[in-house]
Amino acid sequence: MIKKSYERFNEEVYIIKLKNGMQVHILPKDDPYFTTYVELSIPYGALDLNFKVGDENIQSPYGTAHFLEHKIFAMPDGDAFVKFSTLGVEANAMTSYNQTSYLFSATENVMDALSHLMDMMDTPFFNHDNVEQEKNIIAEELKMYLDDPNTVMQNKLMENMYHVHPIRYDIGGTISSIMDVTPEILNQVYEHFYNPSNRLITIAGKVNLSDIKKFFKIYDAKYPDKHRKPKTLFPKEPNRLVVKHEVEDTDNCIDKLMIGIKLQPKTLSKSAQIKKEMAMSMMLNMLLGSSSKMYTLLLEEKLINQSFYIQASFERKAENIMIFAESKKVYKLKKRLIDFLINDAKNELSEKSFERYRKVYLGQFVYALNNLETKAYLYGKYFHLGSSLFEVVDILTELNYQDVLEALTFIEKKYVTTLIHKKA
Repeated sequence: MIKKSYERFNEEVYIIKLKNGMQVHILPKDDPYFTTYVELSIPYGALDLNFKVGDENIQSPYGTAHFLEHKIFAMPDGDAFVKFSTLGVEANAMTSYNQTSYLFSATENVMDALSHLMDMMDTPFFNHDNVEQEKNIIAEELKMYLDDPNTVMQNKLMENMYHVHPIRYDIGGTISSIMDVTPEILNQVYEHFYNPSNRLITIAGKVNLSDIKKFFKIYDAKYPDKHRKPKTLFPKEPNRLVVKHEVEDTDNCIDKLMIGIKLQPKTLSKSAQIKKEMAMSMMLNMLLGSSSKMYTLLLEEKLINQSFYIQASFERKAENIMIFAESKKVYKLKKRLIDFLINDAKNELSEKSFERYRKVYLGQFVYALNNLETKAYLYGKYFHLGSSLFEVVDILTELNYQDVLEALTFIEKKYVTTLIHKKA
């Protein structure tokens, strides 16, 4: 067991590296913490549709990662959720574009729950009947999302930005694509991505280090084999947009606007990429965040309401900015926002405001570490990105005003697309 100390944060991390390649990272917290939070994460998500193992190329339908997340809970003796509930443990799972996570929180029966989690992960149970049954469940879930106008708009905006990149499609896939999922496909993906060599386990909160070490020593002897990691393949995405502007008539009670800005990803080091993402997020908040001058003006002029938001997304081979708003003057708002970002935004940035925002970001980041669930999630996220949760703070400290100004230059008018949903 390796011990790392981060004195600045009063944090210690204990690391167990298994022969099969799996790693267990433990972030202990004594009283007043009485809860233990466990997350098993796998760097496999909705974008990992086409991949290569050795000389073999493998393709899977859109939504396979989300489908597999559901089916992992199926075991020969029933639904794994039932035993978690019996143990008094709250369990869940989630799929993103780049990662799938299985997690639970507990105040007792932690080791029993951990043992059950590992049994669940090591007992794939896919057959024709349970896969066909799951298709109906996921189809209903996708239909439910399609009843949300904002989700429909976001999916459409992605289609208008991307020609072939799998980010075009919802994480859950489409009703058509999930019908192509088979037990054979699930087994194939499980074999290459879900094997122990590809897993990270993060344990945060109240722990017994001796019990955990003993547990994984037995586990390592039981599953000693190391597996080759697959390489995800992406189609070459053109720089240009698919659709520059689109208007759709809907039954909304107010006009809705989405602006998408397609960014051009570059190959950077892990730390440089994280720094770029931080700079972009900070720049957008300085310009259009809830405490910005422009946000206040748009509210005063009644061009937006409280539903206004802006977010930047940085996925593999696909980076973009999305702005959403509801407005009674949607065309005026569209022109105002685009003109501002392309022509006037630089005048609204200052080194003084940057320093203020950086302190706020740093404070929020450090404060978030007090939440066990957030800490475990962020720890796993940055581990899979090739960094460390605590090193990210150093990257944030190194960020300077020039980095923010550079982030603004990534926004180009030729890569801006707009989607308007007009009320009936």
